[in-house]
Amino acid sequence: MTTSPRRVRFPGISSEAYEHPFAQAALSTVRKAKGFDLVLRKVMGAPGEAAMRMHHLACAVKVGDTQFRRLNQVMGEAAHILDVVEPPSLYVNRSIGFNAVTIGFDKPFIVLGSDLIDSMNDDEIRFVVGHELGHAISGHALYESVAWFLAAIGAGGLHGVPGGPLVLKGIELGLQDWGRKSELSGDRAGLLVGQDLEVAIRTLMKLAGGRQTEEMNPSAFLEQAAEFQDATGLRNRIVKWMMPSSDHPLLVVRAAELDRWVRDGAYGRIVHEGDYPLRGESASVKAHLAEGIGGVGRGRASRDSAEGTAGTLLGRLGGAAGGSTRGFFGRPPQ
Repeated sequence: MTTSPRRVRFPGISSEAYEHPFAQAALSTVRKAKGFDLVLRKVMGAPGEAAMRMHHLACAVKVGDTQFRRLNQVMGEAAHILDVVEPPSLYVNRSIGFNAVTIGFDKPFIVLGSDLIDSMNDDEIRFVVGHELGHAISGHALYESVAWFLAAIGAGGLHGVPGGPLVLKGIELGLQDWGRKSELSGDRAGLLVGQDLEVAIRTLMKLAGGRQTEEMNPSAFLEQAAEFQDATGLRNRIVKWMMPSSDHPLLVVRAAELDRWVRDGAYGRIVHEGDYPLRGESASVKAHLAEGIGGVGRGRASRDSAEGTAGTLLGRLGGAAGGSTRGFFGRPPQ
């Protein structure tokens, strides 16, 4: 494993330090929907998490001291930086390709695709692992499971929900919108772990353009976001209609928004000044669930400007590029 610079550790850091305000707002809206509590209880009572864990024990390679030692070390470093005492189990699975995904809520685990590992260097993998660890800490996989559950059973497959199929479809679409925006939160967690913006942007570029990063330019890639913003501003309805299917991630938006987070000083306050919310001081997703499905606190992230790149683009595009069950690149695991 390559020697890396000393990285800052964040003792007691709350997930609200990196939760993006647009993701928080989207989730808060969905949680207020009539019938959401019932759907959530249905999903939490289902045996899906245990079944998925058994599937990966049988069909994937579990990372540890004797298997994929390099990845095991990266996970240990990421957990140390974000102050996670018991990090999620990590698996390598060929079937999910160039992707990574976090599964489960009670005891989440992370799966990395073998194609992704083959395409990334240590620093890039560190960003990916940090991204997924952020999802695990925040309990995002539960809400992704709700979206998957609704998509699987269909609008008429769950009885007793006020408003019936129409309300259920609204919840499903709202969760798809939140899921896309939650990738911005995961990217922030990945940057806190890797602490190298260039690496983070390069990692996102690799999905957009492949492995030949020597043929790509991070600055030019960020300029694409500005060009895209201009296009959506002038032809909003046309762009919505022409957007790809729901599993397509807005990679230039993610890169630009991560760059904005650094430029506006929020990232620096966490890393260089140690200014971040602590667990117990803020209401995390898991804490609210333990209290009986309450609202999601806004935390320090609400200081971020609503006029940022993500706010403009994601607000205009709405749910056009959402997805039901997300991995690192916004694509559902196969």
